[in-house]
Amino acid sequence: MIKLGLTSRLSILLVCIGVVASGATGYSTYRANRRMLMHEAEHSLLTSTQLLSQRFTAALGDVADDALVLATLPSSVAVARGDARRPGGARLKQVFQGFMEHHPEYLQIRLISRAHYGLERIRVDRGAQGIVVVPESELQEKGQFPYVFDTLSASTQRVYVSPVGLKGGAGPDPGEDQPVVRVGAPIADENGNKLGVLVIDVDLTQMFKRIERDLPADYVVYLANEWGDFLVHPDPAQTFGFERGRRVLMQKSFPATAPLFDGGRTSLTFHGYAHAHQEPAEVFAFVRSPFGLVDGNRFIALGLARPLTDVLASANALGAQIVRLVLISSAIAIVLAVLFARAMARPLRTLADAVTHIFDEGAIARLPSLPVTRTDEIGVLARCFDRMRIEIRSQVQTLHARQEELTHLAGHDPLTGLPNRMRFMEQLEQAIRHAPTGGETLAVMFVDLNDFKQINDQLGHSAGDQALVVVAQRLRAALRGTDVVARFGGDEFVILVSGVRSPEAIPVTAGRVQTAMEAPVPIGGRLMKVGVSIGISEFPGDGDHAEELLAKADTAMYAAKTAADSRYVRYRDLAGSSVELSREGLAPDGE
Repeated sequence: MIKLGLTSRLSILLVCIGVVASGATGYSTYRANRRMLMHEAEHSLLTSTQLLSQRFTAALGDVADDALVLATLPSSVAVARGDARRPGGARLKQVFQGFMEHHPEYLQIRLISRAHYGLERIRVDRGAQGIVVVPESELQEKGQFPYVFDTLSASTQRVYVSPVGLKGGAGPDPGEDQPVVRVGAPIADENGNKLGVLVIDVDLTQMFKRIERDLPADYVVYLANEWGDFLVHPDPAQTFGFERGRRVLMQKSFPATAPLFDGGRTSLTFHGYAHAHQEPAEVFAFVRSPFGLVDGNRFIALGLARPLTDVLASANALGAQIVRLVLISSAIAIVLAVLFARAMARPLRTLADAVTHIFDEGAIARLPSLPVTRTDEIGVLARCFDRMRIEIRSQVQTLHARQEELTHLAGHDPLTGLPNRMRFMEQLEQAIRHAPTGGETLAVMFVDLNDFKQINDQLGHSAGDQALVVVAQRLRAALRGTDVVARFGGDEFVILVSGVRSPEAIPVTAGRVQTAMEAPVPIGGRLMKVGVSIGISEFPGDGDHAEELLAKADTAMYAAKTAADSRYVRYRDLAGSSVELSREGLAPDGE
């Protein structure tokens, strides 16, 4: 072992002091320059965001002015009265087309009369084939929509601005939903009586392309409504979550923007990460801006972002110069430290990575080879770990295989392979919990084999087991892939029919089960007739608990056994009947 002398130790100490002093000075300079650039960038970004908000408000104001102009035309008043076939109606269609040609962000202009439940009198659309006037035969009633009745409730010189929503198949890309805002103006006669509304559908994407053209290329735009739902986002999948059943809120993605939505702030700036602390970090500026010319409580949150790498380009250049000076002044010391650290740390890092990914064979295969050939303590540790890893993986694989086998056996009938009673009850309870959200009903069918006792008496229990296997296969084949069939015990089976959208679906399913069991069952060279009696209960009409549905399906099944002309009975058909059925009053065939 080489022992360092006093001179060597002092040299190393001086090198360390010099590196720390020069590094601290350079870092302080770099941080001060970085803070100054960050402050300037936030101020500039906030100014750009406020300007963009003003442009957006002005653009909506232009649309509102167009709507008011069109709504006050004499031809519009005449058409709203129902005079669409007069020459004024034809001229008005040409005027609408002219507005559409000069405003590429306009997707649709409609004149809707107040009469006839809000019947469209004129509609001009922008589609894949260009600007077209919709024939009268395709005009629709729109009186139930807010942009009609809210516009009619506004004063004559006020306009209605709808919340931003999605509209599909209306623009040059028919297969892609487009963010749309609707601007409506009331149409009134000379006495102030409101005859209808003039509605313009505006493509928000096209509008932002026009008002963003002066922004730098590295700026990113965010837009949210008053609840925080993203309307504009660099990732289209994050927008309009309320239309897709998954809300993505600005105040959740950027917690710093929460004061904009609770009224605490009208503008703010900050810097951080846009997506879960993933590079690159960005500088953000957000403003709260009123939205809509009728309801003063509505607003939008508009934001701009710029990558920190662009903002701090000059600071990073200064930092690079500082790093180069520090490296040059301490090159020898750094090189020696790096070589020594690598020599010591490389095998230890390999072992640490192997321990971290002990259950990931693919990751271990990509790691450098373990240092098992070394003769020092690291080599002994590597060999011991390698043997331990192999043994642990073998034991874990065996445990997983046993666990999967036990899990399957716990929930399935060993004879037929169908789910058993416990597993069926779990699936039924789960279906009951999810049924209300889909607006669908479900049914429970209790199936009992009519002639199964003869098979057991004549051919023995082994033949009965064969018959149960065949019955299980036929039931499984007769049902849909979403339905569940389980063996309840003995010769009894239960079926869960989910996703029922029409009353006819349940009898159809019961009929398929009966048809599947009409053919004789081949057992030991003989054909045995096995019929079924089916009792049906339905959710939510017959009950909202699994045990209740099962009990009522059982009651209906025993009623089916006593019926002369029906092999299935729905429990709801027994309502009000004076006949009481129970297992004590009728013995099943299999007992």
